[in-house]
Amino acid sequence: MPLASLATDEALQPRASRLIPFREQTKTERRSAEHIGTMRLALEAAQGLELEPVLAAEIAGRRFIVDGHHRLKAYQQAKRSTIPARVLPMDRREAVLVSKLVNCAERALEMHPEQRRDAAWQYLAQVARWESNGQPAQLPDGESLRSVSGRFGIGKDTVATMLRKLPEVKLADFLPEALDPGTGFPRWRYMREAGAGWQDMKALMTPGQMTQHVAEKGARKIGAILEGMTPEERRRTLEILANEAKLEAGNADTLAFLADIADPDSDY
Repeated sequence: MPLASLATDEALQPRASRLIPFREQTKTERRSAEHIGTMRLALEAAQGLELEPVLAAEIAGRRFIVDGHHRLKAYQQAKRSTIPARVLPMDRREAVLVSKLVNCAERALEMHPEQRRDAAWQYLAQVARWESNGQPAQLPDGESLRSVSGRFGIGKDTVATMLRKLPEVKLADFLPEALDPGTGFPRWRYMREAGAGWQDMKALMTPGQMTQHVAEKGARKIGAILEGMTPEERRRTLEILANEAKLEAGNADTLAFLADIADPDSDY
């Protein structure tokens, strides 16, 4: 198929980086880039070479990538004009669920455990049955804790916890940024960590929310630095920073420095 005939949609990409802990995001993004680069080099080395076909969903006359976003980027970077593809007619809901299921299957680039858990949670939100009676949600016929666990690569206890949590969801408690763009349901990480500061994702923020926003950016930068350290080195580094922060909490120079390192445009 012509590359130009295929579109992408955030709702059909379950590998959201926001789901990954900050200290692991840089490593995950680098692995993703390396995976694309390896495929690109292979495509450039042999013009007759083709990778495994991507899977596309035909929705209302348009074709969207459901599985194969990394392959699509590799073909684009290799300046190919066409790509092998399998196209299946689906509605949007089916395409969203398929994207989560196929990406959790055995892949050359595995999904992060947090992404797997969220994919399972979103799947359960679409297929399970529940009422607001305090009882856990019920799996549909043909599904079991074991089958869901095996399909998404997560523990059976986690699946059971998700079934207990489903009836507790109140959409009004969640900002739009906390919802899966495909299902419109809260992300599992935000449901699990309610009250941990994830709600602070609005462009218009209170002072407390802005503090959380800046802290998230700082955590990501620090996470990238800590990545190459041993566990003991990481522990000691964070201990030093924490102790200094306690001592200098009221120091204007320290506060200015912390603001600088949290600024993505700074030289740090």
